[in-house]
Amino acid sequence: MPQDEKQKAVYIWEQEPEPAVQSSEPLKRDALCPQCGEGHLDYDGLLDLVCPKCGFTASGGGGCT
Repeated sequence: MPQDEKQKAVYIWEQEPEPAVQSSEPLKRDALCPQCGEGHLDYDGLLDLVCPKCGFTASGGGGCT
């Protein structure tokens, strides 16, 4: 295999996965995770929305002001 093809394979694995759900609406508690599409978001101790399945974290705008 030529060197160029080996490098391309490495970069493919290093790419971030595309979000499973794309929406312009703000994320809310119990919403489907926009990254994995499997978990339901819930607040952690810092009032960030977190997915229990993949660890996605959405901070800012979700907590009380």
